[in-house]
Amino acid sequence: MKKIFNIILASIFALPLFTACETDNDSNPILHEPDTFTLNTPAYAANNVYDLKNAKTVELTCSQPDYGFPAPTTYTVQVSLSAEFQEATDDVKANYIELGSVFTSAKLNVDASELNATLLELWAAANDENTAFPTDPINVYVRLKATITDSGRGVCLSNVIELPKVLGSADASSLAPPKTMFIIGSMIEDWGVWKPMTMVSGLDGQFWTMVYFDANSEFKFGTKEKEYIGMTDSRLTITDKANAGIEGDDNIKVTTAGWYIVYIKAAVKGDDYVFTMTFYPGEVYLFGVTNGGVWAYDDGWKFTAPDAKDGNFVSPAMVASGEVRMCVKTEVDWWRTEFTLYDGNIFYRENIAVNDSWGADVGAGYSIQGSAGKIMQLNFTAGTGEMK
Repeated sequence: MKKIFNIILASIFALPLFTACETDNDSNPILHEPDTFTLNTPAYAANNVYDLKNAKTVELTCSQPDYGFPAPTTYTVQVSLSAEFQEATDDVKANYIELGSVFTSAKLNVDASELNATLLELWAAANDENTAFPTDPINVYVRLKATITDSGRGVCLSNVIELPKVLGSADASSLAPPKTMFIIGSMIEDWGVWKPMTMVSGLDGQFWTMVYFDANSEFKFGTKEKEYIGMTDSRLTITDKANAGIEGDDNIKVTTAGWYIVYIKAAVKGDDYVFTMTFYPGEVYLFGVTNGGVWAYDDGWKFTAPDAKDGNFVSPAMVASGEVRMCVKTEVDWWRTEFTLYDGNIFYRENIAVNDSWGADVGAGYSIQGSAGKIMQLNFTAGTGEMK
């Protein structure tokens, strides 16, 4: 059923200014918030191969959502390897990726290199790291998300279409995903230090870091020191999933104080990058044997977060003996953001192979042996930790 809301459509829709009132009349347009809209299946999709290595764009067309009147609309493209798009939950990550590019027309020329990079990421997330990306065409599924431009209203999803013959390539672009990412800002050392971010294990071009932001902290980031990418960079899209209150002009401003995980994905688009920055709550979890065998984000095993920059995250007391496994919570597999302690310092897994355990695969010095009643304390500002 369509939801109907009364709104005052001022300059956002380039219509005359109306007087606010509780009762609708002919001069006060009514916004219909549709459940869906139509993404067209390209006529040539069934019989032609989309060669992403050699193509520049993939053309998609759609009908505008029925908002009850013409309204400027922004579209984003969501891509999956499954016809059933699965949203993220506490236990399962989403099985699709939303491209960083945005479109303001019902005719969308999707950058082929950006689509190719997205397929590589989806393939890596769904398969073993030793499973090579296919050299034959694969089935790809696409849907669109629409929003009334600059309003946050009218959000709806299109139908899903199948592109049955998409040929991707593991070496489609001469530009490789970045190997490093840094942030700098008032929350670190007053713009004096470029803080390196942590690589997400097995996902090229993706990085994360845990940071305490004072209210109205401002920062920038870069693939290298002194690059200074900020709020107004056209390549950047920011999603706030932590209610951090993101705003700003040149610098990126965090208006609400607290611990946040900053997650940055750099995707190749032609000869440049597009960046997706996501803010998650600063949450740390205890996994595995020492919590009784729970290998999932269970809030019973979430660390208590400190109230200040220099405080400690404290785990619940362990209930069994064995190797301690810890991670922060985002939307990727838990082990991709795992860490341990080495000589009292937080040691991040990044792309280190931990197939069985830290002790067996990396070394005894990287393995924390817990027991019932023990707790972990972690200071992410100092980069240190201990078991007590």
